Amino acid sequence: MLMKTRILLLIALSVTGAAWADVAMLTQVAGEVAVSGKVGTRAAVPFLKVDGGDKLTLGKNARVQMVYFGNGRQEVWKGEGEIEIGSLDGRSPSLKAETSQLPPLVINQLAKTPAAGQQGRTGMVMVRSLGDPDAEEHLDKQYADLRASVAADDTTPEVFLLSGLLDLKEYERAKKVLGELKIKQLTQPAYEAVVDHFGQLVERAAAPPKN
Repeated sequence: MLMKTRILLLIALSVTGAAWADVAMLTQVAGEVAVSGKVGTRAAVPFLKVDGGDKLTLGKNARVQMVYFGNGRQEVWKGEGEIEIGSLDGRSPSLKAETSQLPPLVINQLAKTPAAGQQGRTGMVMVRSLGDPDAEEHLDKQYADLRASVAADDTTPEVFLLSGLLDLKEYERAKKVLGELKIKQLTQPAYEAVVDHFGQLVERAAAPPKN
């Protein structure tokens, strides 16, 4: 059963990876940040997905964290400057990114997270949809491993967890996690964007279907 689960996960990764339209997602944005590209220039916000060739313009004291779907690279950019989004990394003539690596399963789940302003529910990624009754246990283990490996103010583990719970239709538990994050955001403001974004997603997903 475990081998079957791993095979199904690899299939899911390869199929969804080929369908990604955007190359990266902004997971944290602080300060004045603008993004410009094919659709013009607009303010950058958390959970905005960007494409190759887009440019980020950071104001003084700005900070941006993003993840790349193609290779699992996570970048944190700080300070005033411009960043050009590549297919697998960002480039800047004046700034240098702090980088880390995220596991493939985490990146696959993040890629399925609805972007800022995107309506609808997240796509099914976790393996319960493929007949694995232990999907939530796998999700919790991956979350715990990720949380133990990143900084306390990195919200990526909670984004992964909440996106996975939505996929598993574990709405009541997702609401409980959001309640815990509302308390956490009092001392760590970065979680406010997570609560706002996923609060709306959970509310829509849990709502009874309209007749």
